[in-house]
Amino acid sequence: MTNININRLDQICISLVIIVSLICGYWVAKTTFKQRWQLRQENEIISKAIIELKSAKENFENLNVLLKDTKTELEFLDKRIPRSVNIGQVLKEIDLLMKDRNILLVSLQPLPPVEEKLYTKIPIRLMFEGSFASIYNLLYDLETMNRMLVAEDMSISRRNLDEKCHAVITASVYQRLKE
Repeated sequence: MTNININRLDQICISLVIIVSLICGYWVAKTTFKQRWQLRQENEIISKAIIELKSAKENFENLNVLLKDTKTELEFLDKRIPRSVNIGQVLKEIDLLMKDRNILLVSLQPLPPVEEKLYTKIPIRLMFEGSFASIYNLLYDLETMNRMLVAEDMSISRRNLDEKCHAVITASVYQRLKE
């Protein structure tokens, strides 16, 4: 009977060892699988975050380029439409352009300034004489000079073909209002 009990006891112990080993193996496998799954999810989240970070970095660089371009454009506009009109300097530039084009200034009349919401417009009436080509080139020079000068009203006439053209132009110089 003891022989049977010992065999039986051995079988029970071996069964218990096998069952405990299987349970422990299952638990280790389950825990390992769960950790790998969590690690894979975390890696996916990190990969998405890295992709978003790269995209944000590219957007940031694009915004910096855009900001630099905007600053350059603002500086250019600030030169063309400054806060102080400095009308004397504008008139000197116009006089130099006329001399370069061999145009005779007959009359220059500043007109009353017109205040708008964001700027002040200062009209100037110019009367001058010269060849049609010179007047045309002067108009181009006025449009492309550093200061914004917009021709609003213009008339060009000539009595005879052998005479010089007579031009009357009303052009406006702009000044930004102080904020």
